[in-house]
Amino acid sequence: MIFLISLILTAAFVWFGADLLKKKPTVCYIAAAVLSAAAFAAGQADIKFPEWFSTYVLGIFNKGALACALWCAVAWAAALPNGSAAIKKIMPIRGELSIFAALITLSHAVTYTLSYLDRLSTFSKYNISPSTEFITTCVVCLILMLIMIPLTVLSFKTIRKKIKPKTWKNIQRAAYVFYALIYVHIMVIYLPKAKRGGADVILSILLYSVVFFGYAIFRIRKWYVKSKKPAKSGALNAVCTAAVVLLTGGAMLFMQPGKEAAPKRTGNSSKKAVLSEEATKAASDDSAETTTAAAEDEEKGGTTAVKTTKAKDDKNKTETTTAEKKSDEDKDKDKEKNKEEDKDTEEGSGNSSQEEEEAPQEEQQQAAAEPEVQYIYNNGTFTGTGTSPADEGKDYEGTVYADVTIENDVITAISLSFPDDDADWCVMAEKAIPGRIMSAQSADVDASCGATRSAEGAIAAVKDALSQARK
Repeated sequence: MIFLISLILTAAFVWFGADLLKKKPTVCYIAAAVLSAAAFAAGQADIKFPEWFSTYVLGIFNKGALACALWCAVAWAAALPNGSAAIKKIMPIRGELSIFAALITLSHAVTYTLSYLDRLSTFSKYNISPSTEFITTCVVCLILMLIMIPLTVLSFKTIRKKIKPKTWKNIQRAAYVFYALIYVHIMVIYLPKAKRGGADVILSILLYSVVFFGYAIFRIRKWYVKSKKPAKSGALNAVCTAAVVLLTGGAMLFMQPGKEAAPKRTGNSSKKAVLSEEATKAASDDSAETTTAAAEDEEKGGTTAVKTTKAKDDKNKTETTTAEKKSDEDKDKDKEKNKEEDKDTEEGSGNSSQEEEEAPQEEQQQAAAEPEVQYIYNNGTFTGTGTSPADEGKDYEGTVYADVTIENDVITAISLSFPDDDADWCVMAEKAIPGRIMSAQSADVDASCGATRSAEGAIAAVKDALSQARK
């Protein structure tokens, strides 16, 4: 849809702004650079834009739809029939239009350069093997930039005048490779999404295919007409149209729905939470054993104290009996008094010893009676994964990773990674969701942030991490 809007905007700009671009190109270049920079800054800013604005305004810049439409206008200028109204509008401004298109491309190029660097960091962090599509996209984008930059520089008239016309024309033939790689770049991104379904994606591929295959066929037609000079072109036009239909139909054959495999994770990061739980469980078992042993020792200590007290009582009774017998035998009263004093002294000593042994037991019992704080989660950092749902007719479904740090049941940090997501969407979700969850100390928060599906994936990833942290 955004490519169709971009084609309409490009057609309007060429038709109504051709004279302005021709007479005041510098003003148009500055305007293109400002628009590109503003779109990039808005996409990176922590601002909650309406979803329609993010999709249909920022999207046509940061997703490269408008840049692609402008490059298509530059390309079709060489494929349109000579003498047509369209070619009379485009051909005189073709050089200026290519510079304008390159400046509009900057927001898309910078946005996705940062996105790809972030994805590479995520792949390294979680030991994920990059997909073939991702590697292909990186290589194609690099080649596109290496072709676009020199061709754009050579399009300035002051530089073009310093190069021989034949040399300049030979260099400009690299544009054919450039246009072909744009289509390859688009298909590498859209075809995997088309296999997951989605009317918008299928229509976008159909539109891209018609535009690019149409350009290729009609560019060949123009070469044929120029070199062979056929008397009639009606049959040739019919053949070209049929070729476009067949090629477009062939591209659609690749869009059979299917389930893609999730990115392969080769490392041990997914086992962090499990290992942490096992370690916590082991520590709990050791603590339980220690507590049991202490209880047994305490019980034994109490039994020993009772036995000691009983033994002393028996000893006192025996001494009392002996003293009475000696009294009956008319022993000396002084000796009897001395024995009674010894008896009192030993009884006092026995009671004091018993009190000293019972005091630690009472302190331990009081300490055991105090309730300990019960935490729901284990402390540490736990990694969870979530999937952003693909609504009917939408073009995205990807895996989100969340590193959640917990300390004494408090969520202290959340780090999100979106290895499959588009940069302008994941930035909005990444800046909105962690703050909401940490403020609420719960993953049950609102997902609306201009990137709802990415936000839902982030929330699901945090919930998964919390489930792993739970004791």
